[in-house]
Amino acid sequence: MARWDDLRRAITARDTDATERIWFELLEADPKDPAPFLECADLQSRQPGGRRLAGSLLGLLVDAFKSKERWSALLPVLSKIAAIGPEEGSLRSDAIEAAEKAYPERSDLPVLVEASGLQGGNPAELASQIRMLERLLRIEMDAWVFHKSGWGVGQIVEYDAERGKCVIDFRSRPGHEMDVEAAARLLERLEADDIRVQAMADPKGLRKRSKEDPLEMVRQVLARYNNRCPLRNVREALVPDAVATSTWSTWWKEAKKRALLDPRFDVGPGRDPRIEFHDIAQADFQAQVDRALKSQATAAGRQKAINELHAVVGSNDDAKAALVAAAQKELNITRDPGDRVGWVIVRGNITGEPFAEELATALVEADDPVSIVATISDDKTRAEAARSLVNIPETGPEQLMEVVMRDDPIAGRVAGETLSGLGRADLFDGLFEKIAARPGQLPNLFAWYSRGLVRERWHGQTYEPVALVLRVLKVMDAVEFRQRKGSGDPDSDARDKAAVTRLVELLTEKNCALAAAAAKDATEDQARHMIKMLDHNRGLKGRALERLQDSILRTHPNAMKKVKREEVPTELYMTAGGMERWRGDFDRITNDEMPANRKEIARAREFGDLSENAEYHAAREKQSLLQAKADELKANLARAVVIKPDIIRTDAVSVGSRVRLKDGAGDEITYTLLGPPDADLSKGIINYQTPLGQALMGQAAGESVRLEIGGEVRELEVLAIESGM
Repeated sequence: MARWDDLRRAITARDTDATERIWFELLEADPKDPAPFLECADLQSRQPGGRRLAGSLLGLLVDAFKSKERWSALLPVLSKIAAIGPEEGSLRSDAIEAAEKAYPERSDLPVLVEASGLQGGNPAELASQIRMLERLLRIEMDAWVFHKSGWGVGQIVEYDAERGKCVIDFRSRPGHEMDVEAAARLLERLEADDIRVQAMADPKGLRKRSKEDPLEMVRQVLARYNNRCPLRNVREALVPDAVATSTWSTWWKEAKKRALLDPRFDVGPGRDPRIEFHDIAQADFQAQVDRALKSQATAAGRQKAINELHAVVGSNDDAKAALVAAAQKELNITRDPGDRVGWVIVRGNITGEPFAEELATALVEADDPVSIVATISDDKTRAEAARSLVNIPETGPEQLMEVVMRDDPIAGRVAGETLSGLGRADLFDGLFEKIAARPGQLPNLFAWYSRGLVRERWHGQTYEPVALVLRVLKVMDAVEFRQRKGSGDPDSDARDKAAVTRLVELLTEKNCALAAAAAKDATEDQARHMIKMLDHNRGLKGRALERLQDSILRTHPNAMKKVKREEVPTELYMTAGGMERWRGDFDRITNDEMPANRKEIARAREFGDLSENAEYHAAREKQSLLQAKADELKANLARAVVIKPDIIRTDAVSVGSRVRLKDGAGDEITYTLLGPPDADLSKGIINYQTPLGQALMGQAAGESVRLEIGGEVRELEVLAIESGM
């Protein structure tokens, strides 16, 4: 691949000597595939005054293919020459000669040459005539073909060149008759070992091939995309026919390892890397490492790239040596203490040799070792750094606890494992009290601590299942709300997202054992309250919510019914403007979006084979979502009541009230309580159904409200109430 890149650079730089020299080198490498030559020739032809040189270079390729008698590969080269240069010369006769020598068994060749227009056709259309002959030659008896517009793979079962007709058994349309010329234009010819053919003809054999030779699967997919495409295209082509959905990650890990060590493949960085294949490329593993490092602008990015490469090819000694050398080179040139810590860890993880002492030295040299350790994104790497941090004389244990208090359960685990042995168990002993006092600010530590309670890890610590479930739900709801709103700090938002995931896992693990234990201990009212909390929780949805509800209802089957009767009011208050907005949304969905999407469903259905029709299923799913939204709006509008001045109170907070409040810090804020479609926090308008709105309802001036927000209790004093209309 490197020489192809050099050739492209030479062409772009208009370096004629270098272009010709590299082209000769590539020709001498005995090329079989004309595609990369054609791509570079096209690039040359687009340079100012470059068409003549492009034609000359392709003429050399013609001579090379003729000498090797690669006649079928010659046709696309001749077509490209005809497209670049106006002179016809011997191209027409060369194309006919190449077709005759490439397909001597084709008795229908004269008919196809005539149908293509190549025999005595318009000289201005020579390039398209040669391309048409190429396509026509691909249509023959028993050939496998692919229809890109939705019919998929098929096999030609009847072929009559004189009549210009063929019959194709498509996967979704057997016995379909087509004009030969139409088939040539619309269909792609497939080899018998093509993945798409094997998926239809021998699915079990295809799965076996994908396990035995994953690189061949990747190479075939790349061939469809001119030998370069992102990983997502490879996945779309292979799953589920060649590789099961459930085994894709494992399969790609093995395929990537082989590709990185195969000089014909180049795998780019990132989660969706660009993959390339070249028969004569020499992109050895060292080149892959260099490219991965150059693609990252930061030390953290380069460390991650090396870690990812090590995770894939770490068992190969040569690859491991290249990675160690790269990490050592980075370590030698960097002076930033944080970056040095990272490279020491990266190198140590690759070599497997002890590096705690060297890492501790690097941390001592840093101005802020706490921040360095706390900002390491990889859990395993951060744990190693935390273990080294704790061994720093005098200050290490306290600094480790500073990392822990940044809501880091990984550092918490390290502290639990190490501080007692250093005689500093007192630091760890006070941690649980801090977590219990501030679960909303330390949600990841709270999840870790709660899991330890359930598993009886903490000596002397006990819990009540009902109280723990309710607190977990409160913290989860508050953190999810904060995470959705966004703090403006990506790291903080990421920690909140991770915390919600951990809390959901705590509630649902072992078949929702914690919730089941809480239900067993709960009274009927407590069970009803847990169901209510589950219903309102913003961090729970889908199957997780259903499982938790079921675990409580198995013990208290009537809890759900009573909650539903109590929680569904008959009226839903809002302004006339809010009602009109909802009606407008309902009309838009039912009159515009749903009919338009029905047309999309009908269009997608025409592609055939609904079991594999992604567009059809996506459109059906969208229609379900639109219908659900329309049903919800219709139900809410049926309960909608316009807020009128005569129902607004000023002696106590009600719907339509404007409330002036003072918080514990002495700051004043004003809210207006209106309906769901009216809410606009930027204007101080809140939905009266929110927890804050419900807490304020009925309160008089001078009274105070205690509300838990984000895991903290907030006290608000009502200063004044007036009409908000």
